[in-house]
Parts: sequence; C-alpha cells; structure tokens
Amino acid sequence: MKTTRRLRFLPGLLAALAFWACGRGPRPENFILVTLDTQRADFISSYVPGNAATPRIDALARDGVIFRNAYSLIPITMPAHASIFFSEAPHEIRNYNNGQKVGVRRSRPSLANLFRKAGFATGAFVSLGVLASGYGLDQGFATYEDTFPADRWYLSAGEVNARVFPWLDKNRDRPFFIWVHYSDPHDPYAPPGATRDLKLFLNGVEVYQTSLQTYTLNAVDLSLRPGKNELRFAFTNAFDQNPDHFLGRLDLVEFSPPLEEGKLQADFRRGWFVRRPDDVYFFKGECSVTIDNPAGLKTVRFSFRGKPVLSVEAARASYAREVEYMDGEVGRLWDKLRELGLYDKTAVLLVGDHGEGLGEYHNDFGDPHVGHVHYLYDVYMKVPLIIKRAMSAGKGEARDDVVTILDVAPTIARMMGFKAPAGFRGKDVFRIGKNADSSFFEETYKPESYQDRFGLFAPPWHLILTPEKRVFELFNLAQDPSERKNIYPQESATPDVAALRLRLEEFARGVLGGKEDIEIDDKTKEMLRALGYIR
Repeated sequence: MKTTRRLRFLPGLLAALAFWACGRGPRPENFILVTLDTQRADFISSYVPGNAATPRIDALARDGVIFRNAYSLIPITMPAHASIFFSEAPHEIRNYNNGQKVGVRRSRPSLANLFRKAGFATGAFVSLGVLASGYGLDQGFATYEDTFPADRWYLSAGEVNARVFPWLDKNRDRPFFIWVHYSDPHDPYAPPGATRDLKLFLNGVEVYQTSLQTYTLNAVDLSLRPGKNELRFAFTNAFDQNPDHFLGRLDLVEFSPPLEEGKLQADFRRGWFVRRPDDVYFFKGECSVTIDNPAGLKTVRFSFRGKPVLSVEAARASYAREVEYMDGEVGRLWDKLRELGLYDKTAVLLVGDHGEGLGEYHNDFGDPHVGHVHYLYDVYMKVPLIIKRAMSAGKGEARDDVVTILDVAPTIARMMGFKAPAGFRGKDVFRIGKNADSSFFEETYKPESYQDRFGLFAPPWHLILTPEKRVFELFNLAQDPSERKNIYPQESATPDVAALRLRLEEFARGVLGGKEDIEIDDKTKEMLRALGYIR
C-alpha cells in the first residue's frame, strides 16, 4: 500500500522538481479558479482601502501575486466567463450577451478540458442562471452544479459553499480542478438575512410578507369579495423613509387569471407611477391597488417581483455589504482547504468577470447608473486578479503589468505544465516582457446594452466608440484615472489619437460586419428579466 502511494506521487514530485529548477515554484497538485461576479477591484481593500473590508481576500493576496491593472473585455457575465475559459474575445467566440450558447461548432477545448484530459477530477459550482450548463461552459467538467430555487436564479456564496465543500471532501485524495463562482455583489444587493420589508393587506387583513431586497418571484392568492377590494402595500425602505418619495419598484406584475376589460379591473393610481413602455411600477411606502370584482367571490393569484429604489449612497453601501459577506464565505473556502490539508498543495486564481457602476456616470436617460452591461468605463472593466501558487504562504507581491481575463487560461495552463491550445489569445501573466503591448479592445452589445459600444485601452489613452451615435470619448489615464473628463474634442486631431481612432473604427466595423443575430428562448428571457438584464 505504501509502495503504491509512493509511486503514484513520484511523477508529481519529478514535475515539482522541474518547476523549482525553472524558478517557477512547484507544480500544484490541485487548482481552484474563483470568479467573483460583478466585483470591482477598488472594493477589495488590498487594492483600495476604505470602500469595503475584505480581510480574507487580502490574506490570499499576502500569499500570492496581486495584479493592480487587470481588466475584463466585456461587462456581461456569460461572455466574460467564456473569454476566461476559452481565452478568446467575445466576438471571436460569437457570444455577445447572456442567454447565448457557446461551444456550438467549436473545436478548440476550454481550460477545463485540459484538466480532464490530464486525469484531474473536475467540478464547477455556479451561482447565476446565466452560467447554467446549457450555455456551454460545462465542457470538461464531470460535475457541474447549476440548480436554483424555484423563486430565483441566483445563489448566495454560503449556498455555493454548501455544494463545494462535500465535493472537496469526496475528491481530497486525487488531483482536482474546481471552478467556484460567487456573485453576491451582483444585483440584487441582498446579503442573507435580509429583513421582510413588504407587507400586503387585502381589505385590511395582512395576507403576505416578503423581502423586496431579494428580488425573488412572489405569488399570493387573493380571495376577492364582490365589488371593490383594496390591496394595500406597506413597504419599509431601510435607506429612505420619506413618504413623498417612490421607495420601491415592481418589474413584474401579473394577475392569474388575467384581468379583463368588463370583468376584474385593477387601478394603480394611489401612490403609484407606471413607467411606460417598460412597465415598471414605482410605488411609495404606503400605496394601494383597487381591484374591482363585478362577480361573486373569486380567487386570483397576484405575482410580482421588485426591489427597493436606492440612492447612489445606498447602492454603494449595499454593494459594499455584499462584498464583505462574500469575502467571509471566500475565507471559509480557504479554511476548508486548510482543514483538508490542501491549502499549500493547491494553487488559486481569483478573478473578477467585470465591475459595476455605482452612480459615477449617468445612463442614457440621465439618471445615475447603477449596474453594468452598458458602458466601458474603468469602474465597469477593472477587476481583481490574485494568483496564489502552491507552497507560497507569506510570499505576496504586487505587479503593475496590464493583463486581461484572456490571460487566465494560458497562465493556469503554464502553471500546470499543460500545452496551451494554439487558439488561446492570452498570455502567461508571469512572462510579460517589459516592452509588451498593453493595448486591448473592449466590447458590449445590444440588446442587453442600450447600444453596441467598443473601446480601445492603450495607456495612457482610453478611447470609446458608440457607432450608432457616432460618438467618441477619450480619456487620458495618466492625468484622469477616474475617467471624468472627455478630451476627445481637444485631442482628436493629434497623430496618436487619430491612429487609435482608425484602429478602433476598423475593429468595430469588422466585428459588427460578422456579428450573428442573438436568439434566446422564452425561458431564458424570463431568467434574464429575473436577474435584471432585460425588461
């Protein structure tokens, strides 16, 4: 038995010695890829102190390498993750929006295929429905956990860990590759334990309670008497108690059977504002719906989904709380590895898929924008990237190289000693030369985005193009790192900027000329509505 065990680990020992000889550190026995959905780099305290406290992610940085200038290519979850696994840009993969499948007509393997081919146990644990196995990221994974509760399309980090930890227990004695996806900073901003903030009263009797913060699908059966019925909403917005403000919003309002002219009628007037054409129902803290039932006793089902209306300050505070909750659960993953004796044997790469706007910019309607998808400014594109090698405790360092999510798969492949497929577009982040080209293109697409947009990041310049409006925006990152002042009108004629404009225009023309139509089924559309991506 002992002889068998010694021989089984001999190849790993020889590989480790080879890596030491190359100055690269030992080849890890296991690898964990952690993706943090919607995670801004500046809301991790090892990047920028003060916005959120993230001691457990900071601990990983002290044991690894933190990259201060890491970027996404697209501020949309599914295409960004496809780029992580296939090391190709979204337009090359032809994955432009959530709800699209990748892998159709593809011959190049994903990162997970490399591990599975090498005999590793492979597992993936995702927390958003847009990453479900039907969209193609399950390639190479023997286990792909993607089930969700009936009332929502997301999981908390604690719920993800409840699935990850038994898998680690089961596979602790064999080499493994695991992808763990946490998405707590993604809308809705509702850490576990959110209080029930909405009560419904039918004709003066309480019939339902829920937490609007969780953005779940709610359904309540209403027993209507003949004549007029009052359905009263009593909502408490923890961040705003002004009775004159619209404090909440419903993005889904349905009656079953449907209301019909001359039969049941509902009057959303008292305390409501219905925004057309997207049918968003804004309401005040105390408001009512008058339901007129001309028949006898009747039961109807009222289904709704909504969220609090948050000020920019409230959104930032709520986002920070989500990040801090997630950080604690990330720390529990580190603790689990130590409990199993795997922390030093396991390499970890932690990366964000894209960032999040928290009111720094205004949307196309003139309101402060909270969310992602639509824009390509720094807050939407800059992400954390931290890599812990095996046996690297306390050996933290920081690097300023410009890297992107394209570089994740090639870097992991090299760390493991795998031969990277020829189709990988990225580079090994540990082999970037001093004079390496740090420019890259960015992209985002309709219909999820208001407009197709393209960017060219070429320090010190960041140039953004909205083709439909024929609008350019230019920022000098050395002088204006927050990208607050568009200097394109003043700089457009300079040779450097003119050359960048030609590059970006050529890129946009090529991409749009070869873009495929986006088709998604009705079930996927409902999921995207439930996650706030479309109306």
